[in-house]
Amino acid sequence: MMLDQIIPAPASQTHLMQHTFRAALTALSEPLRPVTIEPCEAPSELTPALWALMLTLIDADVSLCFPSASAAVRANIQFHTRAQLVETPETADWVVLEAEALNTPSLLDQVRRGTHERPDQSASVLFIVGDDSTDVLAEGPGFREPTELRAPAGEDLVFALIRNAADYPLGYDSYFVDVSTVTGLPRSTRLVVRTD
Repeated sequence: MMLDQIIPAPASQTHLMQHTFRAALTALSEPLRPVTIEPCEAPSELTPALWALMLTLIDADVSLCFPSASAAVRANIQFHTRAQLVETPETADWVVLEAEALNTPSLLDQVRRGTHERPDQSASVLFIVGDDSTDVLAEGPGFREPTELRAPAGEDLVFALIRNAADYPLGYDSYFVDVSTVTGLPRSTRLVVRTD
């Protein structure tokens, strides 16, 4: 482990984790509506919001696949969360992917989707977002009626998420993370790409 690259734990970690957990729950219950996460010191390659979510949602009882993580990021994850790092999504409880990476759609095909007997055994995905976005019509739990929104993902990724929702209750739940917010997309949300 690269101890010289380990950052300190947040000064008020319990408060941060409580706030971040509420933000994550809110994000899934109010799909595609950004929820602010309190800032914290993060490894230089990660946004504060992503690091806060990882400290909150990932622990020694789960496995994590983060294909693009550097050695320093992996060291911080292991030191602060004790999570088991795995190399491929098939065995991971949590997967961290870059929304705009070319290999993300193929990696999503490997994410655990649960079974009809145990849909709760699916994984969850944290997407690191960039500048891409797609106008969509969203409906499902959390919406009184079909609603026009902008998804923080390019069309190829949105189409992958549409296919994911088509298999509900199987599938993975998604979180889109930028510098200071998290935007949720549960597998129960149905999307249509708007072309108007």
